[in-house]
Amino acid sequence: MRLPRLSLPLRGKVFLVSAGLALGVSLCGSIVLYRGASRSLREEVRAHLRTVAATAALQVDPELHERIRNTSDEAGEPYRKLKAALKAVRDANSGIRYVYTMRKTNRSSKYQFVVDAEEDPANLSHVGDEYDTSRYPEMQKAFSGPAADTEPEEDKWGTWLSAYAPIRDSQGRAVAIIGLDMSINRLRQEEAMLRSAVVHQALVAFALAVALSLLITKALLRPLSSLTRAAQRIRNGDLDFQVDIHRSDELGQFVNAFNGMIAGLKDSRERMVEQATRDFLSGLFNHMHFQERLQTEIERAERYDRPLAVLVLDIDRFKLVNDTLGHQIGDSILRQLGALVSRTIRSMDIAARYGGDEFAVILPEADEETALAAAERVRADVEAYPFQAVRLDELPPGDLVPEGTRSVQVTVTIGLAVYPNHHRTRDGLIMAADIALCRAKHISRNSVWSYDPMLMGEEQLDPHELYQMLRDPNVAAIQSLAAAVDAKDAYTHGHSERVTDYALQIGQALGTGQELLDSLKVAGLLHDLGKIGVPDSILNKPGALTREEREAIEQHPSVGGKILRRAPQLDQIIPAVMFHHERWDGGGYPDGLRGDSIPLMARILAIADAFDAMTSDRPYRKAMTVEQAVLELRVNAGKQFDPDLVEVFLQNLASEMRMKEAA
Repeated sequence: MRLPRLSLPLRGKVFLVSAGLALGVSLCGSIVLYRGASRSLREEVRAHLRTVAATAALQVDPELHERIRNTSDEAGEPYRKLKAALKAVRDANSGIRYVYTMRKTNRSSKYQFVVDAEEDPANLSHVGDEYDTSRYPEMQKAFSGPAADTEPEEDKWGTWLSAYAPIRDSQGRAVAIIGLDMSINRLRQEEAMLRSAVVHQALVAFALAVALSLLITKALLRPLSSLTRAAQRIRNGDLDFQVDIHRSDELGQFVNAFNGMIAGLKDSRERMVEQATRDFLSGLFNHMHFQERLQTEIERAERYDRPLAVLVLDIDRFKLVNDTLGHQIGDSILRQLGALVSRTIRSMDIAARYGGDEFAVILPEADEETALAAAERVRADVEAYPFQAVRLDELPPGDLVPEGTRSVQVTVTIGLAVYPNHHRTRDGLIMAADIALCRAKHISRNSVWSYDPMLMGEEQLDPHELYQMLRDPNVAAIQSLAAAVDAKDAYTHGHSERVTDYALQIGQALGTGQELLDSLKVAGLLHDLGKIGVPDSILNKPGALTREEREAIEQHPSVGGKILRRAPQLDQIIPAVMFHHERWDGGGYPDGLRGDSIPLMARILAIADAFDAMTSDRPYRKAMTVEQAVLELRVNAGKQFDPDLVEVFLQNLASEMRMKEAA
């Protein structure tokens, strides 16, 4: 039997299409909003957990922690103190069930418990209990920085999300991690409420669609195609439009509601994009967005043959601010500086936090003269501004300064580079501005310097090539970079290669592992990288240096460390480069470290560097004999140099000399 074919009148078809279209659009919008809000909720929880873990890690005394090695130490004072500190962290943060610390073992993915805040003996983990971390990659990342699991764990106590943070010693090395489990029941409740709201919104939208569709007349048939196209554009993610239908009847109301929904979706998307491109601490754009915008602006400048400038700002002696006032006030100063820079630059300029205490600004349509004026304006405004010494959470809005608030003077040093004069690539332009900043810090902090390859003697070291060498540090690239640095000083040809050989001899004599030897080789080749920032007139000066020139020379280890931070894969050699001019007795630079607090690689490089310097001609003196240099090392053992390493070096040197004589 053949069923009769159903035939709806046009009014019925229009009603069904209109209702279905409205429902589909509302559902799409609801799903988009739910997914975005759900992701945002989860990321907020993870960010909060990372912050709690990082704060908790600061409560753990690393020296006490290192004294806990086996279960017998659980009765000792260090264990009791640390356990009390972990309990305080747990009690101060609602929702935290479990707080503990771990350290690595010599087996991959196997960690050991150290301190456990658990009070129930049945659930307590003891010192030395091993834990397999292979299922928890975020826990393994915690030695590099705060991390949080992406997926929760569920047990008889509830549903939990875990976070971890490194416990660092006085040298900044991660010696252990702290972990904590926090209940996400509240997150689940908020997600359930969000789902209910979405369902309610969809039902309300559907009911509205049905009511409006019942009142649709022939007038709807004409704009129906426009609404259909609009829905397709929404489905394709295009929210930059409004349906252009001007009516005062029910159809007009529907169109207004439709346009309002599009505007709401667009606002939600823009807020999500804003969160992804902003640095939370400073309020400026983040590093990733800065890189993307700079590439876009360079392409635009190239297309229209227009200039473009980049400023790199570094806060002078910001470590001193953090050390004396605390990191919370340091964070507040970063926020205030970000707001001040935003007010000082033009509306078309792009300011970003480049990293740490560094900021960067893109100046479209700015030639060198304009960029210098803008940089000087920023520098002067920062110098004159009374920064408030208050915590970030106590910072008042705007420029309101509560009575009695202590102010802090902050200055910045600025380096700038201009497209296309100084470089035509993004990475080369940033590196040129970095080099200018390094020179400025050598010569005078609280100043502005523009990159000048001819004046600074950089004509043989292209900024883009320097960037590429640091990003892809193969042996050939590192040797080329070391040769370029040595070439700045007419008296130090081959210096870095010789220092590396001496340093490796000491490392091999000590019986260090291959990993340290590999790092020592790279550190030896790049230990003088910071001399890129020293004017050639100072490096090659034949007479005595002035106090200012001496200060410029003594900045080169810090500058070398700063440049190496552009290459994350070279992080392990930064302490060696920064501290190879520290003295065993604490009289060195840049930080006045003493004794064993100086990293081992830096102590080795100090001896290798000094021995090669003494046995090489310099602008101000002739080379010493090997015997004279050996005597100097012995005299300064225990003063300038690690006495044990001096003895190792001299024994190895004597052995080599005997072998040469025998041959």
